[in-house]
Amino acid sequence: MPTLRRWSPIVLVALALSSGFAAAAEPASAPAPATPAAAPNAHRFFLSIAEDAAVVRSQWWEGDLVYTDGDLVDWFVARGVVAFQPWKNVEVGGRVGFGSSDGPSGFPDGTGATDLDAWGKYRWSLGGGTEVAAGALLTVPTGDDTAGLGRDAFDVEGFGSIRHAFSKVIAAGHFGFRLNGDGSVGGNAYSGKTQAFFGGGAIVPLSSELSLVGEAVFRSEWADGGDPDYRILGGVNWRVAQGGMLRGSVAIGLSDGAPDLELTAGYAFTF
Repeated sequence: MPTLRRWSPIVLVALALSSGFAAAAEPASAPAPATPAAAPNAHRFFLSIAEDAAVVRSQWWEGDLVYTDGDLVDWFVARGVVAFQPWKNVEVGGRVGFGSSDGPSGFPDGTGATDLDAWGKYRWSLGGGTEVAAGALLTVPTGDDTAGLGRDAFDVEGFGSIRHAFSKVIAAGHFGFRLNGDGSVGGNAYSGKTQAFFGGGAIVPLSSELSLVGEAVFRSEWADGGDPDYRILGGVNWRVAQGGMLRGSVAIGLSDGAPDLELTAGYAFTF
């Protein structure tokens, strides 16, 4: 994606400006509306489902199919995402998958499991539609690093986040740091780095069944000699049954450390 990456600074500025204009356009004294945005935790993001300030109502069970188009290696993964609220304002969750990679000679190629991500967070409600959260995420090296589906290293991150439900849009942001351990990908050892990250997004409920999702996430280099990972995403949450939701998204990489393209299609059952 050379053209997108060359224009990435302009894209970042445009995203920041558009977010600011949207917030400024919202009336400061608008009454609490009886709209889908008044129940913000029913709507979840894709790239930042763990770091977002939302907490699942009770349980969240999701199955996804994810296709990732990298510069040299492509991946196709079937992934499961599970989240619970065991105590009030607390969410614990995890995601793991099984898939395959396809790369040229000398690059990761094969079939196996992915690394396991497990997270926990606590949410505080500040009133007026504003929520904040703080939490941690642990990556466990359950994946096949020879196939490029894992990195053979324990990683841990800490994060903080905020989201606010305006009358017609839910806006959110998060930031944090990730400690990446030394590991291996495709038989090639690397030295992990401390990684800073931040991101933001908006969810626009068009009705009680359908909402549009936009996200941008920016992560610094995760290994010595690596590249930063900048991505933008557009997606849809479509509630097709009581407790059932179709979810789909398209993510585009804006830097050399990000995949060129990532497509996700899944179904979430929530209650």
